[in-house]
Amino acid sequence: MKLWEYSGKNVRITLKDGSVFEGRAYDYTSALDNEPDPESISIGIFELFAPEIEKIELI
Repeated sequence: MKLWEYSGKNVRITLKDGSVFEGRAYDYTSALDNEPDPESISIGIFELFAPEIEKIELI
């Protein structure tokens, strides 16, 4: 999954626990810049980490 491709786009992100987030994705952070955490992308006030994401789709 290439999170940086979704930055600035309207998306629906489904997490592995079944939670769903919709909105404009922004603030992609690579794993190198987010140490010790993995890469992430934000929607609203939520920072979502790559290992938690089941799927991401454009809306």
